Amino acid sequence: MTATISKRNFLKFAMGSGLALGSCASAVARVATDDMKWDKTTDVLVLGFGGAGAAAAIEAKKKGADVLILEKMPQPGGNTAVSAGGFMCPDDEAKAYEYLKGTYTYSHAEMDEALLRTFCREVMDLKNFVTGLADNVKLFVYGYAGFKNLPGQEVIKRYRVRGQKGGPKKGAGDCLFDVLKGAVEKAGVEYMTETPVVEMIRKGDMVVGVVAKHKGKEITVRARRAVVLATGGFEFDQESLMNFTMGTGIGALGNPGNTGDGLRLAQSMGAKLWHMNAYSAGLDVRYPGYSTNVGASIKGAGYIWVDQDGRRFANELTDGHCQMYVASQIDAVNHRYPRIPCYLVFDHATLRMGPLGSSLGSGWAINREHHTWSKDCEKEIEMGLVKKADTIADLARAIKVPAEELEATLKRWNEDIRAGKDTLFGRPVKKAAKSYAFDAPLVSAPIEQGPYYALELWPTLVNTQGGPRRDEKARIVNALGKTIPRLYGAGELGSMWGPIYQGACNNAEALVFGRIAGRNAADEKPWC
Repeated sequence: MTATISKRNFLKFAMGSGLALGSCASAVARVATDDMKWDKTTDVLVLGFGGAGAAAAIEAKKKGADVLILEKMPQPGGNTAVSAGGFMCPDDEAKAYEYLKGTYTYSHAEMDEALLRTFCREVMDLKNFVTGLADNVKLFVYGYAGFKNLPGQEVIKRYRVRGQKGGPKKGAGDCLFDVLKGAVEKAGVEYMTETPVVEMIRKGDMVVGVVAKHKGKEITVRARRAVVLATGGFEFDQESLMNFTMGTGIGALGNPGNTGDGLRLAQSMGAKLWHMNAYSAGLDVRYPGYSTNVGASIKGAGYIWVDQDGRRFANELTDGHCQMYVASQIDAVNHRYPRIPCYLVFDHATLRMGPLGSSLGSGWAINREHHTWSKDCEKEIEMGLVKKADTIADLARAIKVPAEELEATLKRWNEDIRAGKDTLFGRPVKKAAKSYAFDAPLVSAPIEQGPYYALELWPTLVNTQGGPRRDEKARIVNALGKTIPRLYGAGELGSMWGPIYQGACNNAEALVFGRIAGRNAADEKPWC
């Protein structure tokens, strides 16, 4: 059920299978006829074998349904397997609701009361669900609330699955997904890889199956009870990015198969869309030779961001899930995005604190293409990715920003930090509360020990949140708010989260609503 594929062919497959769906993006689903030939039949059909699809399959199988998963990529996992592997599980349901509700209020985003209350109730059992999937599954806390100013933040905890002692070294996302995949296989759920879905099949306004492509051949798959859409987001679909995000040059970290397939499938059934301008996104690096962008995590405290005018533009401790928002400001007078790209500027004392590799270890390039940053950035300096100069003026020339502005920016930064206060954006010198277990206490330091360095940063999606809206039973609804019969959704596709995103909530949501979708899909009465 797995396959190997070259990098060139992999990218061709990932993008090509997404584009294959583009031809029906504005069409309605195919109509089932009485004499339609079905190549396969199942009770519950799950589209996408990431965390949400796995959870849906597990729960539907528990209820006695026959389950089939279709996955477009050569191997399952989706964004879950290459993520930081965390899922949020709070200590208190009521306080978690208060905290998460605050993220909507803070961002003026649309919140569904029933969805949020359902999530907060069901997420309390998530640790038991994960540890119950296999023997000897151990969890540990690695992170906390990302927004310390919101009430209820003290109960937020992020968990990971601990790797097996003595086993092969794996990313945290793989540790989580391996448990899910093992439970799917142990339950006897059938799954097919390299099988992109290209059309929905309907009978009236009811979903009854799909058209897919497997080994170059079109096949029809009948779902006697329901279809669960768990196909991920649209991070790698340029048309969707142009229409639903602000900015330019937007890249992504995760699964290159996330090309908006489920978005178009849902639209072909008249689904209502929401949260299309919400996403989790940081500022990361276009690293030559890799399929996706690469995360850069500075280990020292002597660094700042500057724009194309050589000026700081934000508190650099902005939560990593929200950084793209601060970079996407348009200069409507000069018609440009002055912060895209922007630059990470740091000194040699900071460089010596460690390589620029991501502390979270997430992303496709790291987990599938084995990217690593070199020690002291020797390789990156040689290839021109990291600019190095003996003076700030020379560094400014290397990144083509005004030298006098960059010098003035560094002068003010150094004076502020020595005085103990960032007078521009309030970045603290020492961190008062942890967001992650490995947070360093000192987070701001002067930038004064040459040579000096700069790294170009670009908006980089962790994932998108937008897609078909679903209700608290995971049923996808149409443009009028009525449920589309036998169509369910879970995971990143049509996520409940708005622009201000608490880390580890996408995996948590995928598991919570994947389980809900699987249970309710299995409870549907067969239509044939």
